[in-house]
Amino acid sequence: MRILISGAGPAGLALANCLLDVGLTPVVVERAPALRTAGYAVGLHLGGWEVAERLGLIDALKARAISIQRADYRDAQGRRLFSYNYRHLAAACDDRMLVIMRDALQEVLVERLAGRVPIRYGTTITALADEGEAVEVELSDGARERFDLVVAADGYRSGVRELHFGPHSAFLKPLGYRSAAWRMPSSREMDCDYAAFMDIDLQAGLYRVGDGTISTLFCWRDDDTSRVPPEMRLTQIAGRFSDWPTLIADTFRHGVDWTNGFFDTICQVNAPEWSRGRVVLVGDAAHCMTFLSGQGTSTAVVGAHVLASELASRPLEDALAAYEARLRPKVSRLMKQSEQIGGHYVPRSRLGLAVQSWIIPALMRPPLVRLMARKMESSSLSIA
Repeated sequence: MRILISGAGPAGLALANCLLDVGLTPVVVERAPALRTAGYAVGLHLGGWEVAERLGLIDALKARAISIQRADYRDAQGRRLFSYNYRHLAAACDDRMLVIMRDALQEVLVERLAGRVPIRYGTTITALADEGEAVEVELSDGARERFDLVVAADGYRSGVRELHFGPHSAFLKPLGYRSAAWRMPSSREMDCDYAAFMDIDLQAGLYRVGDGTISTLFCWRDDDTSRVPPEMRLTQIAGRFSDWPTLIADTFRHGVDWTNGFFDTICQVNAPEWSRGRVVLVGDAAHCMTFLSGQGTSTAVVGAHVLASELASRPLEDALAAYEARLRPKVSRLMKQSEQIGGHYVPRSRLGLAVQSWIIPALMRPPLVRLMARKMESSSLSIA
């Protein structure tokens, strides 16, 4: 079976590895000219951890993981609201979770491929036609090729989904927030592993990566979904955060290379069908639940594993139906949870700030942290 994967992010690269393990060798195309270095910290846990174990990647991932123990939350004036130890949650999950930069996860997945899967960088799918027996694909380099299956793993603004399933507006559901993230050299010492600063409708977070850099994550309430050109993005951020503590304000005073950064409206993807004919959606292209859930990457990796296992054991049409049937019920519940979390992540009122300052530290202490871990496990996707 000839399989074309569009997108060399976590979903596409995880799928390429899983397909190799069941005897299928795909081709990957990726818009970027090289492996992307952009992105923020992502979590890999429970079901995603299971897939990483099966791929033999745990040691490599642990070696590149971000060490997060103490997390501090402060208000917009820098006054400490509360702290917690992330290790308590990890221990309650039997240490089957880690935090890693997105580009580091991708590097580990590419290294495991060891050149066995061709990755064509700087290449996109510009047209496709499902002819029933195969999909005729036209690529941006002018090549025309036929594949038995095309996989859209190219993110929540999937170009393949737009070509085959319909316009973005039919699938994207804005949640009323914007976010921005980038990596920068560490110019100031942090006295914790993760520092979050909160105010009404605003939150900024800094991860100490461990290689002399800091990963930023800004989030603010904004119902405007229009595209913001790169030259205007820092103006939007500075207008909201410039009078915050120096640790935050310094992060955007020296400019940002947006080719290696992220700035967009926070949207969920609600796709009524994950496959149509010989084209299938995976990861954020099928079910973006946003970073607010903390489960997007693990869900994408589990989805890749499930799709590969179904393709190896059933005829194509049956495999695609089984893939969706196995995953959609829990994915739908996770999507609802993610939407609800937004109101807590970026509180709307002083009362919301006060409630968050009480609830989070309480949940991160025994015995409640064990209850939260069990709830996470029951709601997370499994490869079983």
